[in-house]
Amino acid sequence: METLLPPPTLTPLFTLRCAVEPPIEIGHGPYGRRRCIPIMSGSVGGNYINGEGMPGGADFMLVENNQTVHVDTNYVIKSDDGAFLYIRGPPEVLQALMEGGPVDSSQYWFHLHVKIETGHDKYKWMNNRVIVGRATRTTGEVAYDAYFLNNDP
Repeated sequence: METLLPPPTLTPLFTLRCAVEPPIEIGHGPYGRRRCIPIMSGSVGGNYINGEGMPGGADFMLVENNQTVHVDTNYVIKSDDGAFLYIRGPPEVLQALMEGGPVDSSQYWFHLHVKIETGHDKYKWMNNRVIVGRATRTTGEVAYDAYFLNNDP
């Protein structure tokens, strides 16, 4: 069957790189193993926004018994022009990422569905965009490229 509309394109939004602290092991609970990976600092750069990742964010991880990993990402970005944006997203990754070491990005899925919330007039358009990304993790850093879906041909 033919599609009715042309497929959307991906438009680069920003690249985020964050230095992370060593994981805090919360332990095994009724739903699996939990840990928190605090964000120390970061940088954001792209055609639509530039700024810094603020300390205080974190990746909250849950590893189920079947090794499915859920990550609840919560970051705050301060743009160069003073706007604050809250970024969250629940990516799924392989167990190897839980160990905190480098993992070849060709060996795992680390895709994101990113949600952005802001009250700043310049960036409000991001609140309602579909934003996806691809991420990687190395020892001491998490980084990802974010893109928004664009309906332009």
